[in-house]
Amino acid sequence: MENKEKKPGRVQKFLSGLTRLLRTITSRISKLFDRIIYNDKLSLIASLVMALLICLSINYQDLSFRLFNKDAVTLNLAAIPVEVLVDENTYEVSGLPTTADITVEGDAADIQLVRTQNSASVTADLRSLGEGTNTVSLDAAGLPTGLNVRVNPSTVQVTLAKKYTKTFFITPDLIVGTGQSINAYNKPTLSSRSVTVRATRDKLNAIRAIRAIVDTSGNEGGFVAEVPLVAYDSQGKQVNVTISPSTVTATVTLVNSSSSTTSALSQEASEKESERKASEASLEAAGSQDSETTGQ
Repeated sequence: MENKEKKPGRVQKFLSGLTRLLRTITSRISKLFDRIIYNDKLSLIASLVMALLICLSINYQDLSFRLFNKDAVTLNLAAIPVEVLVDENTYEVSGLPTTADITVEGDAADIQLVRTQNSASVTADLRSLGEGTNTVSLDAAGLPTGLNVRVNPSTVQVTLAKKYTKTFFITPDLIVGTGQSINAYNKPTLSSRSVTVRATRDKLNAIRAIRAIVDTSGNEGGFVAEVPLVAYDSQGKQVNVTISPSTVTATVTLVNSSSSTTSALSQEASEKESERKASEASLEAAGSQDSETTGQ
């Protein structure tokens, strides 16, 4: 019996034709590529085209906005305060600018809305960061959607330093006004002898005194006043820290004051101190409620 040769099927014919076609296309592309590479003018044109394509792909969003928004208006918002989202009781932040600039592009109606509302803000969210130096973004908020928004600077480097607590004794610092003599007054009596200070370790180590600033200006005779507390370093410069409480009640008496006057001032000081503590308790309660609301 004779063996008959099998004729190629349709699939084999198709694959064979496709292979020849691909070889032809590859050969022509290879020849074209060689012509471009080895021809100075064609290689220069090809380089320019590739550079243009890369530029378009990188700036596509900005270019498309400009091309399709021919009537776009630009508005510059300068010195917008930067809102910091951070646990201020735990960390002290340094390196963050107090303001940033916003550039807004869009149609005239939206830009007018931005001007009218005046609600643009810049936020730096540091709540997920820990102690150390970090790069964070400044984000714009309070603006209508559909605008092209840029913040300058867009990113910043900030340092978070952990805060610690230390107790310091208070020293009264009596300041007399014009025409008054410091020798006419007794040493002021303060409602508290010590306070707690919360700050970074370096700042706590720099503190040399916590002073209660008692100013006699505008007072004749003895008086009672709520006075501020200020931290000072060894050079007499103020140290920016959190002092709790931030004020105390001071009782100032004259050297020649009668016992009845001194007693009356002491009573007044007790009442003022009670009012101060009640006010602080009210503020703390309001702050706790705000924190719970924000957390929800």
